[in-house]
Amino acid sequence: MKSPLLFIAVALVGCGKLEEAPEDSKNRIVVQTVSIPQNLIDEFSGEKSLEEIKTLTSFGPRPPESEGYRKSLVHLEKTLGALGWKTHQQKFSAVTPVGQVKFTNLIARFSPEKEVDWNSSVPFVLGSHLDTKRFHSITFLGVNDSGSSTGVLVEMARALSQAPEAAGQIELVFFDGEEAFLTNIDPKRDGLYGSRYYAAELNRRTSQPEAGIVLDLVGDMSVPLLIGLDSTKSLRTQAINAANKLKFTPKDIQMAPSPIIDDHLPLLTRGNLATLHLIGDFNKMPYWHTKDDTLEQISAEALAQAGRLTMQILVQLTSESGR
Repeated sequence: MKSPLLFIAVALVGCGKLEEAPEDSKNRIVVQTVSIPQNLIDEFSGEKSLEEIKTLTSFGPRPPESEGYRKSLVHLEKTLGALGWKTHQQKFSAVTPVGQVKFTNLIARFSPEKEVDWNSSVPFVLGSHLDTKRFHSITFLGVNDSGSSTGVLVEMARALSQAPEAAGQIELVFFDGEEAFLTNIDPKRDGLYGSRYYAAELNRRTSQPEAGIVLDLVGDMSVPLLIGLDSTKSLRTQAINAANKLKFTPKDIQMAPSPIIDDHLPLLTRGNLATLHLIGDFNKMPYWHTKDDTLEQISAEALAQAGRLTMQILVQLTSESGR
């Protein structure tokens, strides 16, 4: 999965806020969109997100081609469909260190009354990987990795559906094959299979999205959420402003001073998409990639924090004050 890196101390300044140099206005992402209502942030429920994760992980491990992954796809399509989101299975195969493997990304858009043109894009992409790392010696449920971010996206789908025009600007993508078959991800040879394929396919569309946000390992309240160093600068600034507006403290969120290998990288490079990476500090999770990544490791409070932060960023990106 993500390559573990040694994180150095992050400078934090007055009143417990994160600070970053002012952004040059000419580099800001400006999207002509329908504003996402501020009150939708309070609609996000950490408890509902937690219940979704309990259901998802009840299907067992979710490595590519597994029965658990297949059941997860069926469940997500049913759940999202009931909320007005149409889904599309993006199937492909790739050569891996264990041979040819079939993968399935799941893409969703809010469109309860008409069919979706999957060859065009909407302004924003929200991503999480759905698969779990394949182990032969342990039962790995991946509750935090990647159940937590998947549960947050599903709850965001529910909250956003209450503002149909705003929801129509969002594409959800649940990546398959984020995890490496060997020990660690090699960005070109092992891991990130789903996001690499999705990013390449973006270039084939008739229109392109404007910005993406990728979430991972967001369910543990005992560790800080990290803003990826290699995220697009303007989106790092938006994340910092959102965290300060929500009165998050340095205990809640920090800048990651070192790069992390995850699904945001193909979006940035292959997809040429401005992308923000938000990930829990897995170096401080002793259960990471072990059988102990279970429901006991996550909380509704942490899920609510990640969901509210992501919603606030979207509010800013679609409002006059965020442009």
